[in-house]
Amino acid sequence: MRLTVQQLAQQLNAQVEGDETASITGVSSIEFAQEGDVVFAESPRYLLMAERCPAAAVIVWQDAPSIQKPLLRVESPRQAFLKALEMFAPQPHHPEGIDLNAVISPDADIGDDVAIGAGCIIEAGVRIGRGSVLYPLCYIGRDAQLGEQCLLYPNVTLMHGVRLGNRVIVHAGAVIGADGFGYVTVDGVHRKVPHIGTVEIGDDVEIGANVCIDRAKTGATRIGRGTKIDNLVHIGHNVQVGEHCLLVAQVGIAGSSQLGNYVVLAGQVGVADHVSIGEGAIVAAQSGVAGNLPGGQRYFGSPAREHGKQLRLMAYASRLPELFERVKELEQKLDSRAEDKR
Repeated sequence: MRLTVQQLAQQLNAQVEGDETASITGVSSIEFAQEGDVVFAESPRYLLMAERCPAAAVIVWQDAPSIQKPLLRVESPRQAFLKALEMFAPQPHHPEGIDLNAVISPDADIGDDVAIGAGCIIEAGVRIGRGSVLYPLCYIGRDAQLGEQCLLYPNVTLMHGVRLGNRVIVHAGAVIGADGFGYVTVDGVHRKVPHIGTVEIGDDVEIGANVCIDRAKTGATRIGRGTKIDNLVHIGHNVQVGEHCLLVAQVGIAGSSQLGNYVVLAGQVGVADHVSIGEGAIVAAQSGVAGNLPGGQRYFGSPAREHGKQLRLMAYASRLPELFERVKELEQKLDSRAEDKR
């Protein structure tokens, strides 16, 4: 695609400052920009970097200072940049039709315009909604359901009875509906607890590569609509994840925990079982959540505490060596005075 700055501005609802005829041939971050690219800057620091890079034009906030490049002034540079990315992104070439090497039960219900790649196995009772796409080597277990326009990349496994809403994206290697990790020790032997529940995934959820979401012991493990799950996340049995949550890489959530809407768990956060995290809570990377956290606050540390409190505790902890030496000096002075009195 090739656009002038003015043509791009019309698509982004932007005001142009500078050469309107400059040619835009791509979209890039500042660090990797080439000639012809448009980049975005949200602060004076990044605006200075954008001026020095080879990019042809810069998307900026409304009252950004002028520089020696064409500017596209918008209300939200980040949102405008996202729209520009969507405009220039190449259209994906998903599989089309049903490959002859797919194994599909005659009892499966396959909707219109569904694509199923080579080596896929579709068990009895499966329902796949209109326009869904399954890349090669996916396994869909008995009585599982996929909504409309779902996209499953290679080697995705949906175990029996799992239910996906509409427009769900599942990346390669994810396993949804494996048994939960439940055992009872009887006479020194770990006896497996049957997990007879299921997993329910809401509309517009995206699930990263090699994610594991366990089925419920009874009832359902649920992922609310609009939630986005990064690679290598594990969600235990009977967990309830709210709507529009963000779970970053290597998060682990133990069984029966509950997350409200818009919860953010940064990378490698661990959540203990039967824990409740309130709506809008943000938990920083590598934190350990051992107890309930009210919503609307930021937390970090292990155990996770409110952000301000944890900062104070860390400041106190950093002074412990100094305080220890002072206490030691005071003890020595007291001992010396006691000896003098004798």
